[in-house]
Amino acid sequence: MQMNNLYVRWCRANNREPKDHYAFKCMGGGNNGADMIEPMRGSGERAFIACTVDLLEAGVDIERLNAVVFFRYLKSAIKFYQMVGRGTRIHEATQKYKFWLYDYTGVTDLFGTDFLTSPTRKRGSGGDDDGDDEPEGPDGPEGPDGPPPVPEISGRTLITPQGRFILGRRDGRDVPIPVDDYRREMIERVVREAHNLDDFRQLWIESQKRRQLINHLLGDNYSPDLLREIEQMADYDTYDLFAHHGYRARALKRPERKNLYLSGNQPWFEAMSPHAAVVLRGLGNQFELGGTEALETPALWDVPEIKTAGGLGALRTLGAPADVVKDAKARLFAE
Repeated sequence: MQMNNLYVRWCRANNREPKDHYAFKCMGGGNNGADMIEPMRGSGERAFIACTVDLLEAGVDIERLNAVVFFRYLKSAIKFYQMVGRGTRIHEATQKYKFWLYDYTGVTDLFGTDFLTSPTRKRGSGGDDDGDDEPEGPDGPEGPDGPPPVPEISGRTLITPQGRFILGRRDGRDVPIPVDDYRREMIERVVREAHNLDDFRQLWIESQKRRQLINHLLGDNYSPDLLREIEQMADYDTYDLFAHHGYRARALKRPERKNLYLSGNQPWFEAMSPHAAVVLRGLGNQFELGGTEALETPALWDVPEIKTAGGLGALRTLGAPADVVKDAKARLFAE
């Protein structure tokens, strides 16, 4: 959002027509960002920016990619080298023989780090080496039916014949957690904070309380974004993830929730000044693009349609802007 806002301002200052897809999400959302990888690969444009988390770990070759920017903290040397490797592709046609690496999180400290695997457990008793090394699986060293095959790892998900597992941390060590247990434990923590759907909705629209909830989950090594990915709910806001699994509410995709917000609040919009209505409708549009987080960033007030309509100033005609935004969020998350 911030990069697109800067781009629009630059275009206005230089009398340029803004182009579509300047900066976009590659994974998740309703914008099919992953479909833009092929156009990006073949684009002759100098500025083509993709914001992603895991897409660049492996399997994407864009030879002309000339900058890799890290805003993410990493401990895995393997992931780091996979991501850096996206920029090492050579493109003879354009004489691309180098790339820029921007490091905002200290990940370049991983240069030179050995790729060490977890220690293996020996078969036998008494600690003696009675046989070959045997990796420990989710059901013990051999699993229920003998030694398991080499597991498939997708992001932080471990897939074995025994089921799917999340690679999490317990008591300071990495352990495979069954997906059902991971989901249940995370949802239990949410329900302890808000006992019913109404309480949860009130918590969610309070920015500080919502962030405290998310920080508590992350501090306990539970990632709502990872669970959304596993549940194939990338097109849903985290609100709907928790409302659905924790309170059995109907889950709505972000575009669906935005459309209901716009269509169901027409009398509300018509009763206010046109500028305030534009701003509040704009909140729905931004929610569709970035979810709840998009409504709680200062960059929201630099979005062209919102800024042109007067932004916070336009909302003051309705009362304190913070209260008006809170009311809009309550309407957005209404059933």
